[in-house]
Amino acid sequence: MVLTTYDILNGAWKATSKILFGEELGELREFDSYFRNAAIGKTATSLFSGLPVWVASEQYSDKAKFFDYSNELDQYNRLISQSIDINNIKDIDSIIQSIGEKFVYAGNKILGNSKNIENSDAVVDSTAVLNSSIVEKSKYVAYGYLVRESENYFASMSSGQSSHIVRCFYNNTLRRCFEVSTSIGSSDCYFSYNLLNCTDCIFTFNSRAKRYTIANTQLTKDSYSKLKTKLIAEVADELKRKKKFDFSIIEIMDRA
Repeated sequence: MVLTTYDILNGAWKATSKILFGEELGELREFDSYFRNAAIGKTATSLFSGLPVWVASEQYSDKAKFFDYSNELDQYNRLISQSIDINNIKDIDSIIQSIGEKFVYAGNKILGNSKNIENSDAVVDSTAVLNSSIVEKSKYVAYGYLVRESENYFASMSSGQSSHIVRCFYNNTLRRCFEVSTSIGSSDCYFSYNLLNCTDCIFTFNSRAKRYTIANTQLTKDSYSKLKTKLIAEVADELKRKKKFDFSIIEIMDRA
């Protein structure tokens, strides 16, 4: 039996949720609306086939035209190679207009040694990527943006060299984190902001080399473990019931 891209990512999602929350939270598709608002990109329509094409930016003009780079490059090359009808060339403006009609943006750009890529754009040397944009040398990525050398990466953006992260933003070298932003070299953290080389932190902010802290309060390892178990169980319960969590660390950034 050949696994689909979704099957592969669904398995990676369940493994990641078990690591972060101690249990599986449900199917990946059940979190689509919650995770999708963390991804940057949009679905356009191919000029040639009329089929959906994923593009890495939401800023294209409403009049922009697109083609599927992975499947329609030959058709695009034939289009731009066509000569302009000399009878339509009256002046500079008419030339610019005629050339402009050939401008078609590429979506679904899958490059290098990549496989199991769906609804994604600007993906290089990566495996199992879904609904994501600008992904390089990574695997098991869903709803990601600006991803480099990462794996088990869900609903996160601009967080390179990271693994087993969910809804994390503007980080580097994270491990096993949920809702962490603007942090470097940290692991096993939840709902935290601006950390450097921290481990086992929850609701911790602007901290360096901290461990076993909750709400910026230093705890013993045992006290931290007991309270963490309670807090993470509450988060997991809401995620299972609602398929989303109503608080995001990004909201603190917006208010800062």
